[in-house]
Amino acid sequence: MILEILILLFDFGISIWNAYASGYNIGMLKKQGSYSDLMMAGSYAGLGLAFAGMTYVVAYVLAYFGYYMGYVSYSTYIFTASLDFLVFGLMIIGFGLVVTIQSIAVAIKKRSLGSIFIALYNTAAEIFDIAMYAESFKSSVAAVNGNREGERSGTEILIVAVLISFIIVHAAYKHGLAKSGYVQSRGIKDLYGESI
Repeated sequence: MILEILILLFDFGISIWNAYASGYNIGMLKKQGSYSDLMMAGSYAGLGLAFAGMTYVVAYVLAYFGYYMGYVSYSTYIFTASLDFLVFGLMIIGFGLVVTIQSIAVAIKKRSLGSIFIALYNTAAEIFDIAMYAESFKSSVAAVNGNREGERSGTEILIVAVLISFIIVHAAYKHGLAKSGYVQSRGIKDLYGESI
């Protein structure tokens, strides 16, 4: 149980960091005006990874505490945790793959100790995520398919988790964007001036 809590806390922190760093990177790339498609794709994938990771954590915590406090049944908890794993686990793998490829490209280009460490970490994390997903895929599918009792409440928990995660990730992203010094246009007058 302690290991699960530590992993959830780590994933929560990494998701906030990924959202902030994605906002900062996107802002810096847009400020510079010249960037590769891979760099921008990696930054947006980092934002997607942040959202998927945050939703994964929030949904699991909501389902667990809902069950622990007696608000939802055990079958709802299992349905939610399994569907959460299947959907957001796959999103984490997909976005993580783009981030990993981008970090390897950066490491090859920069050849600095920091960029090599990040590429190695991302590669190891991606391999770990794929292995965990493959190991638990069948049991998670079985838990979702064989559990109609928890479906409605589980889906509601996931919707709430998505909304909470969007707010948290959006705030961290916007903070990173602001920290980069990039100013987004607010409307047509900001784009074309007062002459319109």
